[in-house]
Amino acid sequence: MSIDRAAQLKSLHLFGMATAWSELLAEESRQPAQPEAWLHRLIDAEQTDRQVRSLRYQLKAARFPIHRDLIDMDWAETPLPKARVEQLAKCAFMEQAHNLILVGGTGTGKTHLATALGVAAVHQGKRVRFVSGWARHLDRASPF
Repeated sequence: MSIDRAAQLKSLHLFGMATAWSELLAEESRQPAQPEAWLHRLIDAEQTDRQVRSLRYQLKAARFPIHRDLIDMDWAETPLPKARVEQLAKCAFMEQAHNLILVGGTGTGKTHLATALGVAAVHQGKRVRFVSGWARHLDRASPF
């Protein structure tokens, strides 16, 4: 009776382990089985898979208009000091529950910067939600 371990692992939602299991079986003919090493590799694969899936989910849930990061930032085109922006990317202001408001004219890079800082925050395990044009929504709700 053949037991499909990969299917069992997938049914338990251990997708990283299922993938690693298939890889281990393919390598088995070249190397003798070492249970401790296999278990270590399976656990590592599952942890990595969960981190990747979580990161993808958080980036999708943030609803960024387009993926941007600080690597894409053209520092020659902005008057912002690179050191200050990199400090903001560490997200210490979020730990202290401070807000960050970006003000500037059209085409000055506010959305790019906000998205890049949000992506940096997601990579640090923070939950982020991108919202654009909130001031317009406040104006509509005003009774005046």
